[in-house]
Amino acid sequence: MPEMERNLDRRRFLTLAGSAGAVSVAGCTGGDDDETDTPEETPTETPDDTPTETPEPASGQVTILHDTHFHGNLGDPGDALNVANYFGLIERLRGEYPDALVLGNGDDLHMSIESSVFEGGHVVDVFNEGGLDADVFGNHEFDVGPASLRENVADSEFPWLSANVIDSRTGDVFAAEKGARRWTVVERDGVSVGLFGLAPADTSEVTSVGDYVEVLDPVEAAEEAVAGLQEEGADVIVLQSHLASPVAGDLVSEVDGIDVVVGDHAAQSREEPAEVDGTLLSLVGDEFDYLGELHLTVEDGEVAGHEFQRHDLEATVEDGLEPHAGIEDFLSGFQQQLEEQLGEVIGETETELDVRESVVRTRESNFGNYIADVIREGMDADVALQNGGGIRSDTTYGPGEITRRTVVDVLPFPNDTVSLALTGAELLDALEHGVSAVEDGDGRFLQVSGVRYAFDADREPGDRITEATVDGEPIDENATYAVATNDFIAGGGDGYEVLEKAEVLVPAAAGERLSAAVMTAIEEDGTIAPEVEGRITVE
Repeated sequence: MPEMERNLDRRRFLTLAGSAGAVSVAGCTGGDDDETDTPEETPTETPDDTPTETPEPASGQVTILHDTHFHGNLGDPGDALNVANYFGLIERLRGEYPDALVLGNGDDLHMSIESSVFEGGHVVDVFNEGGLDADVFGNHEFDVGPASLRENVADSEFPWLSANVIDSRTGDVFAAEKGARRWTVVERDGVSVGLFGLAPADTSEVTSVGDYVEVLDPVEAAEEAVAGLQEEGADVIVLQSHLASPVAGDLVSEVDGIDVVVGDHAAQSREEPAEVDGTLLSLVGDEFDYLGELHLTVEDGEVAGHEFQRHDLEATVEDGLEPHAGIEDFLSGFQQQLEEQLGEVIGETETELDVRESVVRTRESNFGNYIADVIREGMDADVALQNGGGIRSDTTYGPGEITRRTVVDVLPFPNDTVSLALTGAELLDALEHGVSAVEDGDGRFLQVSGVRYAFDADREPGDRITEATVDGEPIDENATYAVATNDFIAGGGDGYEVLEKAEVLVPAAAGERLSAAVMTAIEEDGTIAPEVEGRITVE
């Protein structure tokens, strides 16, 4: 498979760099480079004024195979849950149903160790080889920024669809000049099938869309997409959804004309599709667990019936499923290269490093302390703030060796460090925001350095901080503090409007990739032993 092998060496394979040998890897936000993220002009088509007759409503069978969020993961070659087996199942089903549509629903490119190295290109390679028919923009497609996503769209041999992710400079879908579309119509068994995608309304708040991406209201975008697809003659309309399933359910109650919704934001799974106001909602989970097989019977342009099977991939492998041969070869070579890059030991820890989600999003974490210290010391700041949502992997490590993989696992997003000037009042506002949804385990919760605070979650949001000190002294609301953080929340991510409005002392361009900074610090320290020190008190 020369094409897939070639793609391993593309620009996405970030190199080991620097005297400390840190991997240039990714975290929650990527910068928007105006030079590399300038859309090319999309060629215009000459309208065809030839009168056309309205076609008769079609009848036929439409088969949809719909997948889960890949989150940048390919799976290990020895495990049942990997892309070779997943596309082996798709290949087998396509042998029975050659015209089957294979549809994604977003959050496929990022959030994994692999994505930190290959920037999502490894997933595009697999999807090209596996024959995906269409994917959509989820929120995590933008984790490395818009310029990288444009390249992934350009490299895709299938269209990316989104009715509501728009380039504000052109008014068209993001990356239209690279092949993305707001919607499309495909023919299956004489039936015109309309496809469109929707991203969550808060996509611009939770990831790195850059300065020129606008996320339209999903309901308004869906109404426009349905009208456009109907005008283009679609008999059946399918929404490839990255909305939470309750949101999608509300949407189809408001928007007429959507026959099927596949996928969701929260990776729920159901044995059978739900039905809301005549629309089928089919959900099949996350990261290779299941594959949905949906058969639609279309009569006179209407869905007259359906059959559904949810394939359990692990059980199917146990029953003798043959993997996709080409993707299996690719996966073996890919894992070898990845292990070589990330398997290097860079230090050791004498204490167990705790990055469980239940900890980093609700209370003080010892490794959260270490990460925040690296940010503050690197920026020579008074205070450092790190959102718990940017600390991933939801597990513990050690005591024992720390590898580059460990750090990339914990910090998979392309966060760069920045420094801001905040008044004491603004710093208190940021701390209040951090604990405003702690009962929900929200990612806005802050791990800190240089500041100590106490909070009472039983009080109303906005009035939960009961004590906050810097260098042992109460925060002076009129004083100015140098506050280091990552460029994701500095840009307003996780709802940090107070940081977005602050004066920038050190921009991301002059900062450092957070994961690389943590690797360097561990290499320099050799042995670390972070502890919970009472920086955060839960009352």
